[in-house]
Amino acid sequence: MNTNAKIAVQLCVMFTIIALFSPFSGAYDEIAVSNGATIQGTVKLEGKPPKLPPLQITKSREVCRNVPNESLIVGPGEGIRYAVVTLEGITKGAAVEKEAVHELDNSGCRFVPRVLAASVGQFVVFKNSDPILHTAHALFTAGQPQFNVGHYPGKVSRKPLVTPGVVKIVCEVHPWMSAFLVVTDGPYHSVTDIYGEYLITDVPAGSYRVKVWQEILGTQEKTVEVKPGSSNKVDFILAAKPEVKK
Repeated sequence: MNTNAKIAVQLCVMFTIIALFSPFSGAYDEIAVSNGATIQGTVKLEGKPPKLPPLQITKSREVCRNVPNESLIVGPGEGIRYAVVTLEGITKGAAVEKEAVHELDNSGCRFVPRVLAASVGQFVVFKNSDPILHTAHALFTAGQPQFNVGHYPGKVSRKPLVTPGVVKIVCEVHPWMSAFLVVTDGPYHSVTDIYGEYLITDVPAGSYRVKVWQEILGTQEKTVEVKPGSSNKVDFILAAKPEVKK
């Protein structure tokens, strides 16, 4: 076998392995969803909101002033902001908008927004609107290599998302800074607003597990049977734990 033939065989084997073990293979099938349903509801806090400890601002104090602890934000009517609601175990549905870009800015020595939700195959863009150096260190749990990118003022970087999961993002320069990125295989996720409300659209008929995640209150799941074109309400009530750590 000549050299060119050997190279061709090696490339064929390599691409076969990538196809077999890539997180994109078989995880989620994109189909045309006709007469899709909606799942909506609220995520609320049970009882009195816990008192969160103030953040320990240890450096860059000339810029990093009055940085709030946003690990739990409770709005009107006890609605919880920045909880993420997802459909678990859904293997086929509406197409992921691959060109969608999700931005995470460094602004006022905090990540803005605190929580993002995105799909495998999309990108997250990191920005720095502050006049000082920050970093974005993404702590992936499995499947995707971690990255740690330095951001001087005005710098922008773009990173692909190739595996699902909850990703914590920290700044190595300012240890009180953190954010979360929840990545799902498909487009079925929603981040709650200040009223704790969420909306998931274009859901194909079927039986699903609806899961809510909040960084300090944990997770909760409910099941829902979705019929074509239906509107389904799934509410969650999360209880504060006895001790809340920052």
